Formats: sequence, C-alpha cells, structure tokens
Amino acid sequence: MLLIIVLGFVIPWLTAGYVYKRTPKLFFTVAPFAALIALILNQLGIQIGLWTISPSSNVVLIDTIFLDLGIFTISAVWFTYFLYYKKKSPIWVYPLFVLGMTGVEFIATLLHTLSYHEKWNFFYTSLMYLGGFATIHLIIRKLDKLEVYP
Repeated sequence: MLLIIVLGFVIPWLTAGYVYKRTPKLFFTVAPFAALIALILNQLGIQIGLWTISPSSNVVLIDTIFLDLGIFTISAVWFTYFLYYKKKSPIWVYPLFVLGMTGVEFIATLLHTLSYHEKWNFFYTSLMYLGGFATIHLIIRKLDKLEVYP
C-alpha cells in the first residue's frame, strides 16, 4: 500500500505544483471532475470483477482512493494544461496520455499491484482512458464557452 501511496499519490501531486502556479483554476474545475470519473470507473471495474488492486483492504474504496485522487486526477490536469493552456494538438496529446496511462497500468501489472481478470485487457484499458480524457476534453470546452478559463 505504501508503494501505491507514494507512486500513485505523492509523486503526482508533487508534479502538480508546477501547473498550479501557472493555472490554479484547473484544480478547481478539472480536478473534481477527473477524480469523480476515476472513482466511478475504478469502483465499477472492481465491483464487477474486471480487475483487482493489491494489496486489498476490507474497504474496497481504500484500494483505489489514493490513485483516484492522485495519478488519475493529476494526469487529467496535465492533459488539460497541455491541450488548453499550451495549445498542443489533440493529435499528440491524446496518444501521449492514453498510451502513458496504459503504460503505467502495464507497469502496475508487472509489479503485481494490479491484476486483470479474463474479461479485461490493455486494449480495453486504453479505450477507457480515451473515453475518460475525451470526457475531460468536453468539460474543458464547455468551461471555455462559459468563460471560466481566461
């Protein structure tokens, strides 16, 4: 569990300081949506038996909360930062983040902190990340139309 806390929560939040100094609005707009998406998808995947996080606790929410509020949330913040504030092309940003996060999960399977069940694989994982980042992108566009961002 300590490995998950350090790699999945502490380190991502340490990198987030850079983005926060430049665009604090991201943490009050994108981060809550990203955390909610991550929490829902992770709990759904665990509850219907698509994957397992190790080590497991008696409270299933504890298994993923540091990841949901850490690496998944911060990756969406960085995604938004590159896409909206740095004006990078979605053609490069989407593959970078989808493949990057799928790669993180691949490493987690190698470290035996994540195991997929027979109904799930890395292709589905990449589709789930694509859907999550696309949802964040739609939220960003709506917030931009509402003039929330400068």
